[in-house]
Amino acid sequence: MSLNSNLARKVEVEIPLQSPFTIPEQSTEIVHKPISKKSLATRVEKMLIGTIMAIAFTLIAVSISLEINIASTNRTLQDTKASILSTTTINNNLQQEVQELSRYDRIYKIANEQGLKMNEVNVRNVIK
Repeated sequence: MSLNSNLARKVEVEIPLQSPFTIPEQSTEIVHKPISKKSLATRVEKMLIGTIMAIAFTLIAVSISLEINIASTNRTLQDTKASILSTTTINNNLQQEVQELSRYDRIYKIANEQGLKMNEVNVRNVIK
């Protein structure tokens, strides 16, 4: 072997030309794609969402109605308490007036003006 054997040689090799992007050949065959049907799950989901929204709307309406009812009841309660307080004040004032008008010296004075006399025999003591 000679020294020239290590040298590069020109070798003719046929390299087929290939493009990096290959274009597939269009076939004349008809490709059947399956028709996507609306699945039953979406219809059920829509019904479920509608039902949930109806329930939520109903609960909101009932909640608002109850809040209005509670507010009305509280207002009525406050009015009743104010009326009771007013009546209690009037009753206390009248009771005080009864106490003042039923003093012994006032009753004795009115009896003398009417010509009544104190008769100890006809007086009865009542004990509560």
